[in-house]
Amino acid sequence: MIYSVKMRASKNINGKKVHISGAERMVEEKILGEVITYLKNRAMSHEKGKPDFINIKIEEIDENEILELNALNVSEIKVKSVMEGFVFIKSFLESQNIKNADYILNLLKNTSNMRGAIILEVNSLERLEPDLKSGVRVTYMDYKKIKNFKEYKIHFNEALVLATKVVNTPGIVGELCISDDPNYTIGYVATKKHGYIRVSKLKEIGSQNGARIFLYDKNKADLKETLEFLRNKKVLVVG
Repeated sequence: MIYSVKMRASKNINGKKVHISGAERMVEEKILGEVITYLKNRAMSHEKGKPDFINIKIEEIDENEILELNALNVSEIKVKSVMEGFVFIKSFLESQNIKNADYILNLLKNTSNMRGAIILEVNSLERLEPDLKSGVRVTYMDYKKIKNFKEYKIHFNEALVLATKVVNTPGIVGELCISDDPNYTIGYVATKKHGYIRVSKLKEIGSQNGARIFLYDKNKADLKETLEFLRNKKVLVVG
């Protein structure tokens, strides 16, 4: 039996519910208890602070519904400054015939504290996520063969699973991401063709800013189909 285990943690700050941590696994029943303990401990020791609310949801998965995807190819661009990192991403977007790169990057730099991702229509620049405050959360994904939990927390491993699902989603032509973890300055851009491209510096150390943008083309898929895949398609990543 395969189970989805989702953890969400938040903290009430000045009457506002602030997102602290979130993670998900899809695992066999035999390690379910270990995974629950791991996710609880992870929530309680996050660098953004100790939460006052933790939700852990456990759900049985029909194995016949699982789609297996090969992990994206990975490459890395090393830059000396945040500015240089954004110059690279702008150049990359323009090379993919994506217009208005400056607008897209300004949105990425100036968005923070969203639980989920922005869905941006690349032609009209219209934001299409149903909840503009929280964004769209991608769920039901993991590696096919479980990795050591300590290794899995490595941002790269989690991000590669998510990016692989996202760029294989109907209608999505690319993803941009800056982690909101204060001590993690690496971000990435990903497409199905070019894979997962890590950019070594997209924010300054200590910054809690971070955001994720899914670049969506309405000519390639209906938004309803895109959202259904992101939210509900069960995916295991191979490699």
